[in-house]
Formats: sequence, C-alpha cells, structure tokens
Amino acid sequence: AARIDGIPPWARFTSINIPLLKPVILFTTIVSTIGTLQLFDEVNNITVGGPSDATLTLSLYIYNLTFKFMPSFGYSATVSWSIVVIVGILSFLQFLLARDRKPAA
Repeated sequence: AARIDGIPPWARFTSINIPLLKPVILFTTIVSTIGTLQLFDEVNNITVGGPSDATLTLSLYIYNLTFKFMPSFGYSATVSWSIVVIVGILSFLQFLLARDRKPAA
C-alpha cells in the first residue's frame, strides 16, 4: 500500500519495517548483551586471559577468583551479582530506548 501511495523506499523502511521489527531487535540486543557479558569459553581455551590480562572477561575473572588465585568465594560471588545488576540495568535501558513514544494529545 505504501508503494502504491508513492512513499520512497527509505521512508517505507523507517516507518513500516523498523517499527514492526522492534520486538525482535529488542530481544536480540538483550540476548547478545547477556552473551557478551558471559563470554568465557573462547577466551579461556584460546588465550587464558592473554598477555597481561588483555583478553580477561568478567566470567574469566570470576573463574580466576574462585579457582585459580587465593579462593575468595565471597568476592567472586559479589562480582557475579554485579553481572546480574549490570545486565538488569542494561536491559532496562534497552527497554526504555525501544518503547513506543506516544505523541502528546
């Protein structure tokens, strides 16, 4: 219908396609954010933190605190909960950015 009405392709994409894909975009950004913060296997198997901890991630840091260095279970649990809080804050911000803004009536 928009093509028949003569709306340009870019306007069709931004006014029709993007709003219809907004729930999918929101889901994928939240899941990829969580996956990024939980990155462990690749870093541990390939570089084990890299030279001078160049590739150290939060998950690998928690693993090192818990099993490699002096076992500090309380501190590693605190860092683990900080990941939960960070994911919650980032998800909330992504929900705020993705919400529909109703025009003032």
